[in-house]
Order: sequence, then structure tokens, then C-alpha cells
Amino acid sequence: MVFTNKIVYASDTNITTCNEVGKTYYGFELTSIKDIPKINSSVMLFTHVKTGAKLMYVSNEDIQRVFDISFRTPTSDNTGVNHIIEHSVLDGSKNYPVKSPFTELLKGSLGSFINALTYNDYTTYPVASTNEQDLKNLMNVYLDGVFYPNFTTNSNIFKQEGWRYELPSVDSNLSINGVVYNEMKGNYSNPDYILHNAKMQSLFPDTSYKWDAGGNPEEIPNLTIEQLVSTYKKNYSPSNSYIYLYGKLNIAEYLEFIDQNYLSKFDKVEANTSIKLQEPLSNIPVKTACYSIPEDSDTKDKTYLSLNFVTGTIDNREENIALSFLSYLLMGTDNAPLKKALADKGIAVNVTSSFNMEGIQPTFSIDASNSNESSSEVFKQTIFNTLQDIYKNGFDENFLKSALASYDISANSEELILPSLGGTGLVLSQTALATWIYDKDPTMYFDTDDIMEKIKETDENEYFKNLINKYFLTNNYYSLVIMKPEVGLESTTSKALAEKLQAYKNSLDETTINSLVKDTEDFTSWQKNEDSNEALNTLPKLSLDDIELELPNLSYRVENQSGVKVLSHVQNLNGLSTLNLYFDTSRVPQDELHYLSLLSSLLGNVDTKKHTSEELSNEMLENAGGSISFIPSAITNSKNLNKYSPKIIVSMLMPEDTIDESLDIIKEIINESSFENKEKIKQTIQQNKAALQSIFTSGSGSAALMTMNSYMSDGGKYNEELSGLSYYKFLQDLDDNFDSKWEDIYKNLNDTYKLAFNKNNLIASCSGSDSSIKKFKTELNRISSEITSKSVPEQNYTFTKTNKNIAFSSSAKVQTILQGGTLKGTGYSYSGKMMVLQNILNTEYLWNELRTSGGAYGGQISISSDGKVILASIRDPNLKETLQTFKTTVNYLKNFEASDDEMTKYIIGAIKEFVNLKISGPLVESALCDSIYLTGFSPNDLLKYEKEALSTTPEDIRNYGNMLDKVLNQNIYFLEGSSDKIQENKELFNEIVDTGK
Repeated sequence: MVFTNKIVYASDTNITTCNEVGKTYYGFELTSIKDIPKINSSVMLFTHVKTGAKLMYVSNEDIQRVFDISFRTPTSDNTGVNHIIEHSVLDGSKNYPVKSPFTELLKGSLGSFINALTYNDYTTYPVASTNEQDLKNLMNVYLDGVFYPNFTTNSNIFKQEGWRYELPSVDSNLSINGVVYNEMKGNYSNPDYILHNAKMQSLFPDTSYKWDAGGNPEEIPNLTIEQLVSTYKKNYSPSNSYIYLYGKLNIAEYLEFIDQNYLSKFDKVEANTSIKLQEPLSNIPVKTACYSIPEDSDTKDKTYLSLNFVTGTIDNREENIALSFLSYLLMGTDNAPLKKALADKGIAVNVTSSFNMEGIQPTFSIDASNSNESSSEVFKQTIFNTLQDIYKNGFDENFLKSALASYDISANSEELILPSLGGTGLVLSQTALATWIYDKDPTMYFDTDDIMEKIKETDENEYFKNLINKYFLTNNYYSLVIMKPEVGLESTTSKALAEKLQAYKNSLDETTINSLVKDTEDFTSWQKNEDSNEALNTLPKLSLDDIELELPNLSYRVENQSGVKVLSHVQNLNGLSTLNLYFDTSRVPQDELHYLSLLSSLLGNVDTKKHTSEELSNEMLENAGGSISFIPSAITNSKNLNKYSPKIIVSMLMPEDTIDESLDIIKEIINESSFENKEKIKQTIQQNKAALQSIFTSGSGSAALMTMNSYMSDGGKYNEELSGLSYYKFLQDLDDNFDSKWEDIYKNLNDTYKLAFNKNNLIASCSGSDSSIKKFKTELNRISSEITSKSVPEQNYTFTKTNKNIAFSSSAKVQTILQGGTLKGTGYSYSGKMMVLQNILNTEYLWNELRTSGGAYGGQISISSDGKVILASIRDPNLKETLQTFKTTVNYLKNFEASDDEMTKYIIGAIKEFVNLKISGPLVESALCDSIYLTGFSPNDLLKYEKEALSTTPEDIRNYGNMLDKVLNQNIYFLEGSSDKIQENKELFNEIVDTGK
């Protein structure tokens, strides 16, 4: 088989199996084989004799194959050197001398995952594909990139990916740009990211974990190309590498190829990359940090508090799994003892806990947001007092029993969830690296069922009491972090940088200034130079003959049961079943939609006639893993943006043998919930408000996207009422005036509750085994008579059109910019050819203009089958320039040219979404079946879109220039970003919303 267009491998060997421990195969000595039934795999560990490179092969029948190569890369400063190397190695190499092999791969690969990731102590390059030829192509390009990158001799790559000075003319202001630089400006706009860094600095003052591997934008410009190359040469040798292969492979072929084409060219070196342990601290640190909030903001209730413990080392397998579960016991539900104690004290609006196993020394954190610095001591003492009480008296036995049952449900669902996390192979690669990178057993956490079974054989309460005593009550290795808001900090920092750059420019002589202008011109010219055909032809390519389209099981039955429409989908769910109840909420008045959203967050968390909220929580944990959710939403027709169905969706994942109990719980919640607990409802309002504010100020673009959707359709406006800015303002008003509005709140919640759950138009969906579906139908018949079927007229919602061209200002350092519209009135309807259009723009024009040249982290266009068209730029330092780039996209399309080979590449990259449906997993397949029924989509539409995509021509793409022109002329844009940048361009906006208030 041809591996690339240059290399033939495994063609002259008789070795087809590698299963004798101690024997060497193509330079690799097989050191161990271990069968792990939990993952249906055999794990083979190899060592490359010549270089010492380590290789793991997880052998099984999975067709979602994975390759990953990682290097131990401990961080030694905040310049982001390892992060910039991660970006740079994929920007051209010895055998693939194009400017961005990574982008070229994205254009025409079927890969289900193509990425690279930088952690604090290692950098990893994983790829996955269901097409084996594709995996080989990806592996070859990645290996060439990490071992023979061009950036070591081409400083333009460093300038592009890391940082550079920009001076377009002698009279221009000097500025700094770069992809990683702007990416990290985005990260440093997020308070959660700043808090995490502060935690690490407080706990690990003497090790690499105190540094930010991603890079602090204030320190990234301290990095030189010489330091970049030196760090690369130190860390990127085969001797310091960890290679991972997964899935249905002939491992002999891969060993031969990796050895002959790469590893055999190197010798063993001593790579001094060991990870140092932090000694326990002699004093308990109190770390203070700051994050920015906009000018004129109130600082009250905006402080973060965090108590953090170091809990041993990563190879402490049993106790690490137990600590992970202990986090859930303490804080996993509203009625968990520590969460409840903190909530009852009124210390903060939101409290959470996390057990972090990223690093050689795991950490346990208890965090409070929307608090105040004055509460820090009460926060700390409440935690220790509560833990002391649990150590003395133990957990409530019913709660502990229910939580352990919930753990079993979660364990059984792990395999079902993995496809949505990128697939089993990718998850296992990261699981292996959690210990392998420290030269520990990489399979240590592949199967942990024995640990909880062992705990269950003991006195569980005593076990967790002892764990609390060991790692919290008698452990002095902990820190307290107080992160305070600082009004206008981002504006002050930006002005200081501008002044610093101006002072630097003023210090330069004329020759140096002219040199900076020339450097800017030369760099821009380099970026705009296109790769030669000769260089592009070095890259391995797929052909359409390499592709097999296989749709997943999307069959389902529709029946009527006691007046309820029932969808059923037979699936193997490891003894579990999924249940979705779609209640028609079209009877809820328009002025009560905000209450519908508030109601949904209360259900399952308040008392009922039969149970207190604590008792109800235990029932849900034991029978449904605590996973009953109530989500209101407008379900939009897949082909008609203006047609939608308002629903409240009740969902759960449960064991087959608790279907009857689970349905009884749902019946109780939707019929017998009580809204008498005034304090609980106030807490929920505050928590919802804080959660939305966190989203709106995170720089994620969520506020802009939701508001844009609300402008383009009534369904979007309906959803905005439930979870957007208007809902946030509603919560803000209730919180500010809670006592005076309590009677109205109580009445409206009850009125909405009575209207939300009605048997009329109810659709029920169940997935699982034949027997579980039969049981579900029987139990549904039993309880359906107890669901009200009172005839209530549907509401005719008439929404006021949202304002357009809105800017959401915050303390973000960069922007998320959206522009688009709908196909309505353009003369165009959705076609599979538009998937090819998306791929071309996302990997060509928008990538080159927004990311490569503009410095944004990413740019893309999204065209959905219901007719929405949205262009987006993410973590973008620009604003007006990006809106102009969106406009010039039209001319790019109108003048588009591509050869047959190039069109084939674009088509393959576009249809991978169809190809990879076959690995979506049973839970996604079940959700797709529901979606097909509810949105009017069908498997035939998939086949139609695929056929259209396969027939796409350059002329089709050129014709879409007119379509995009008409969409952009609708003049609809929304953005989130820096308040300073928005004020500089305020004439562009009809409204500016300060999300920090």
C-alpha cells in the first residue's frame, strides 16, 4: 500500500504480528502485553532500541483509529514557548515545505480529530480518523513536523504564530500581533483562567506548575526566536517522545514506517526534562489576584475565593479515584453537605469543587464565585468545620448509598459518552499520558472499577471519613486564593502597553524605524505568497475512492400509547435506557417565558408533597444517577427558520431495572413540586444570574450569537427569552427586588408550572434494549393518566424584533465578531454544495485573512440547513478590519478558481461530517433519531446533501458570491469584546451593552 505519494512501506516483510515479549520488531522491543477486558483491548508497550522512544499500541477492533506523539515539555517561564512551538511545528517541514501542512490537512482530510495541545508539562499531537489511509497521511505529516520543522530556519513562522512588531508606516502606531499572543489575550479575559493560574502559583512556587504554559500576553514578547529554537532542540528528540497508536491496525507496518523513516535517523540523547515535585509549603499561602471589570462597574459580590489542597501524587491510583468521587459527595448536588453548608452561610452565589489530575501532584479545589473578600475567613472556616463534622459523624447513610448507586450508573455510561468526547482512542491517549509522561504505568487508569468495588466492601463511610482526615484536616499543604475585581484594569493595562510601545518607538533612530517598516512589509509579503504546486504536491492526499459512506442506525418506531406519541430506538446501552419527554409549552403566555426558564432550574431541586429536596435528590441519584434535566427550548424546523415548536424537554439516563421508579420520580416532580421555599428560590435566581454573567463576560461569543439568532428568527427570539440577555435582565430585576416581588414570583411560578406539563401533544422517546422499551411503554401507560390533559388554547407569540448591530462590551482583550443573515429573499436555498463552500472559506480565505494575517485565533462561516448564514472571527485583535474582510469574501468567491484535484480535496474535507456519523455512538444516534422526527430532517436529506456536495464545481462556488453578497447586505452583525475597542468604533453600533453590569 502506498503510504504517501513518495513512500511505500511494509511491502517486503513477512512480519504480520508482534506478540513475543522481549523480541525486537523493526527497531522496537516489545516490553509487555496486557489484556484489559474493560476496554476490549490488548495493550502492547514498546521501546525503540536506538533512541529510547516509547510506543504504546492499544489493539482492538475500533475503526476510529488514533495516532499521537507527545513530548515532555516542562514550563520554565510565562513566554508560552512550548505553546508557540506546538503551533510552529505544523507550519511546514522538510518533506512538506508548504506554509501550513496543518491547514492543508484540514482541507481534505476525513479526520475526526486533528489538533495539538500544550499542557504544563507535556505537548501532544493527536489525530484520529476512521479511514486508515487518512490516518497514515496525518501521522506522516505530524512526524515530519515534530522532527524536521521549518521554523528553526524561518523566523517568519515564529512571528506569525508567536508575536511580532507591526509598523505599517513610519507614522503608524507600533503594535504587537501573533496568533498565540491573541489566543492568550482571550484566555486572560476569562476570570476562571486567571483563577486557575493563581491556584497553581500558590501551590507550586518552586516547580514548573507555577508558570503558564500557554503564555501570559504581557510576557510572550520577551521570547526570542533563539530561545524558541533552543527549547525545541532540547525537548523534541525521539528519546523524549511518547508515541501512541490505537484501533484496528497492522502494528508491524506502523513500527516499520516510524523506524525506517524517522526514528532510525536519530541517536539516543539524555533529555533533562524530568518533572520536579514540590515540597510541602512551610507556611499556608494566601494568594491575591485580580481580574478586570469594566469602568463604572460595582465590585460588590464579584470576588472569587478558592481553597486548594495538594493531595499526593498521580500514581496514588486508589485514593485519586476515591478523591474524585469525594468531590461529588461533598459538592455534587445542592444538598451535598459542604455545598449546602456554604450556601446556607450566604458566602457566595455559586460554590463548586474539582479534583484536578493534570500534573504529577493532583489538586483538590473548593471555589466560590460572586463573593466578597471579607467572606474569605468564613469561607475557609465553614469548609473546615463542615469537614470536621463529617469526619466525626459521617455522611448521611441514605445520601451515601444513593451517591454510590449514581456512580455505578455513571460508570456504565462511560463507554456511551466517549464518542462525544472524541472517541475511546483519544480519551485513552490522554488518560495514558496522565501517568506515562512521568514514566509511570500508562494503563493505570484504563480500568478503575476495582477501586470502587473495593471501597464498597469496606465501611464506605469510614473510608471517606479517613480520606477527609488525611487530605484535608491533617494536611497543611493547602492555599487560599482571593481573586478580586479591579475596575478598568484591562483599560489601564492596554494604555500602559500603548505608552510602552510608543516610548520604545520614540527611542529608535530613523534607520531602525525604517527597518521595522521593512520587516512588516516583508512579513506581509511572505504571508501572501502562495505555496508552489511543487510544494503542495508533496502532501499526501486521499481520493474519492478511499471514502466509504456508512450511515449509523437511525431507524425508529412511532406509536401511540394512551394518547402519547412514543418514539422508540433499539440500542445496546450497557443495561441503561434513555428517556426524553417533550412537553408542548405553547400554552405558556409570552410574558411568562422567563418564568418557564426559572421553573426549569428549580424542578428536582425543591420539595414535593412526598419528599423534601434532600430526599428527592437521593431518589434521583439512586434511580437515575441524578441526571434528570428539565430544559425549555424552541425546536426549529431543519428546513424552515420561521417554523418552531416550543418544548420543555425532560431527560434522563437510567438503569433498565429502575424505569418504573424513574418515571414515578418524574411524575412526582411535574405534578407535586412546591415553590414555598423562598430562600431556595432566591438562591436559584442568584445562581442563574451569576452563571449567565459568567458566560457573557467570558469572551466566548455566546451573548452575541444568541442575540444574533434572536434577530434572525422567532425561534431564536424564543430561546433568547429563556437564556439570553433579556432573561438575564429579568433575573437581575428579581434579585434586586426579591422581597417586594415575592408574591408575584410565587404566583407566576405556580401558574407557569400548571401550564408547562400537559399530556396533549406530548412526545415520549425511549432508547435501549427491546425489553427496556417494552417496560417503558407499560410504565408510561401507567402514569400517563396522572398527567393533566386539560384543554388550554395555544398562545400566539408576537415578539418585538431585537435590535441589530449590537456590541457587548466587557474587559475582554480581544473580540468575537459575527456577521450574517438568512437565505430568505436571496433566491438561494440550502444545498450540500454549501458544505464545500464552508470548507473552502474556513480553510482558505477566512483562515488566511483572519488568522494568518489578522492574528485572530480562528475564523469561519457556518451555513445551516434552516437558512442561517453566520461568519465569525474568534479572539480577534481587530474589529472594523474584520468586518471589511467579511465583505471582501464576496470578491474572493466571485473570482474563485480550483483544479480538479483541489476540488476533490475540498469535497473530501466537507463530507467528513457524513463519513464520521458512523462513529457517533449510541447516545448520539438516539438523539439524532429524536431530532429527525422533531425537526423534519431525514436520512434521505443526508444522502441528498452528500450527492450535492460530491458534484460541486468551481462555478458553483463562484455563484455563491452573489448569495453571500445578498446575505451581507442585510447588514446584521453582533460582537463581544474590549470596551475600549468598541468605543473607538461606536459609530458602527445601534446599541452597546455593558455585560459587566
